Amino acid sequence: MTSKQKGAAPREENAPSKALPAQGTKESIILTIMRAGQSLNRFEAERLGDHCLHSTISTLRSKGYLFRDEWEWVPTRFGKEVHVKRYRYIVGSA
Repeated sequence: MTSKQKGAAPREENAPSKALPAQGTKESIILTIMRAGQSLNRFEAERLGDHCLHSTISTLRSKGYLFRDEWEWVPTRFGKEVHVKRYRYIVGSA
């Protein structure tokens, strides 16, 4: 009889750390850029490989990182404007 290995769960000792995202992940790339002082909106993040910035920010917030967001209008390639959020990292969080 073989025993099943349990997967990593938040309360297990082999669970991934919530302190810092793993290097080279979408979260770590966005966090590094924003900690360096750059703010991002969804279109800027797209060029960095993040296709869903609001989700990444939500995940980072759940890990204790703080961000300020504000709505802005940006031009589209079709000559119109769209309303998007710009996110800024709050220094000293997490």
